[in-house]
Amino acid sequence: MSNNISHMNIQVNPNAMQAVGTSEATRLQNEGIALERMGDYAGAEQRFLRAIEIRNQAYGPGNNYVAINQNSLGELYLKQGRLDDAESVLLEALDARENRLGNDFDAAVTRESLAQLYEVRGDGPAAKAMRTRGFPDNIACGNYKCPAQALTARQVRRCGRCQCAMYCTPVCQKADWKRHKKYCEAVALSLGRP
Repeated sequence: MSNNISHMNIQVNPNAMQAVGTSEATRLQNEGIALERMGDYAGAEQRFLRAIEIRNQAYGPGNNYVAINQNSLGELYLKQGRLDDAESVLLEALDARENRLGNDFDAAVTRESLAQLYEVRGDGPAAKAMRTRGFPDNIACGNYKCPAQALTARQVRRCGRCQCAMYCTPVCQKADWKRHKKYCEAVALSLGRP
């Protein structure tokens, strides 16, 4: 991770294109989230893609504003089972988030989404490597709806079976079990835990 001040991209006084782009992209992002919640994945995808296009024009690729939309699109693709698409978009978002100061929690969330993608593929080593990339002070809970911010290695609890998925509390672990149980056995076996 390169936390170099030259990579910091703060828009204190955005130009007109950035201001309009931010406003329009934010509207599209919010519409995309609402459509995703309603199950209109095609509509959500269109909104996220358009928001990415607008922010790329306004700020350039690799910007954290773009990464917000990329992360949403990647999570949508993951939900749809479009794993290759999800991985590509999430890796782009992660690159932007890990290489900017002040984005530690956002980077942890993107790493967790990628780790869950690798779980779906049954690739425990890749899931574990992605999660531990934030050690020791920048880990996201495996429960998507967890209200906690970045966790430390001492705060996380691991799944008792695969030892790969990480949670802040037993409540969050239980909440994520419906998702994780489908993949836990394959992840455990891929990590050499018979």
